[in-house]
Amino acid sequence: MAIKINEIPPEGLTVQIKSVIDLLEEGTGLRPLSATITIKPEDNGIFHVSGRASATPVLECSRCLKRFDFPIRDAAIDFDLAPEHLVNAPGEHELGRGDLEIEFYRGDELEPEDLVREQLLLAIPMVPVHSPDCKGLCPQCGADRNESPCTCRPEALKQETSPFAVLKTITKPEKE
Repeated sequence: MAIKINEIPPEGLTVQIKSVIDLLEEGTGLRPLSATITIKPEDNGIFHVSGRASATPVLECSRCLKRFDFPIRDAAIDFDLAPEHLVNAPGEHELGRGDLEIEFYRGDELEPEDLVREQLLLAIPMVPVHSPDCKGLCPQCGADRNESPCTCRPEALKQETSPFAVLKTITKPEKE
């Protein structure tokens, strides 16, 4: 559902999006996405985009590798959208605080679903865990420590597999 830039009225355009997408493009199945965004023109081809979005992507726990639903409810959308030719301005300039909240577009159409998708991806933690007290997998035997404790000895694991274990055998010469 592309929006032609020249068809956006001066008072702005509000778009409601209800669709299903694979947010992380992993082929794990489509999930519902709902959003309401307002695209309002400003000077020099710049648009201000604001609104709210919700989705529930399936993530993988970084500790135990289990898949879990991660609800994102009413994520705030608030950024400026500028034509790409503005970024190619000659010369150097220092980025200001406001420059970090600018996205760029190319061509004469905007795809609202792509704008919302990008903002939802920013709402996902870099290291997702299904629970703060997740114990993860045993690095020696691979058992899920959330289901049952393994019989591996942690101190033996550190000594045997550490590439730095050999450093314990090096002695430091005594100072005179």
